[in-house]
Amino acid sequence: MPVLDNVSMKKLLSILLCTAAGTLAGTITRPSYTLIGQLNWQDVLTKGYFLGSIPKFFTQSMIDESFFWVLKFAGSGLILGVIISLMLGSSSKSPKKKAKN
Repeated sequence: MPVLDNVSMKKLLSILLCTAAGTLAGTITRPSYTLIGQLNWQDVLTKGYFLGSIPKFFTQSMIDESFFWVLKFAGSGLILGVIISLMLGSSSKSPKKKAKN
């Protein structure tokens, strides 16, 4: 099993933190609906898996819209994390070759 060095851990941590921050931002700013308000965040993140058939029938389009809203923010966080991790990798020094005498 390969051991991760310090730079790899920083890259992985930056990707995870940016993705989590994007998901949190999407969950907080998800759409609000007239007379209903924001849907329950558990229903949004599971796409209404635990709802009964009658409530799911009436709210499925709203759940889908909110879920894809959160998914857009999570994807943006993931892309930002990858960009940051690439910047972390480019700033690391490459080993210099010894000059032959």
